[in-house]
Amino acid sequence: MAHAQQPPTSLNDLPPSAKFVHFVLKQESHLTQGELTDRTQLSTRTVRDALRKLEAAGIVHEDVCLRDARKRVYSLEKDN
Repeated sequence: MAHAQQPPTSLNDLPPSAKFVHFVLKQESHLTQGELTDRTQLSTRTVRDALRKLEAAGIVHEDVCLRDARKRVYSLEKDN
């Protein structure tokens, strides 16, 4: 019987792509997925996966973009 994978609990447990997205958000907060893709030069899928993992670890917070409600804006949680 396979065990369910536990979500990562710290930045050290995440892959390099998630650490890079975290670094970019630390430099410039409140970015959309597209802006993160542009700044990191990672693929859209890689950025989406990194954001999902960062959110699961409680490191990144998602909000509605005020400029375009169809998009989401990502920023670091206050204690990260």
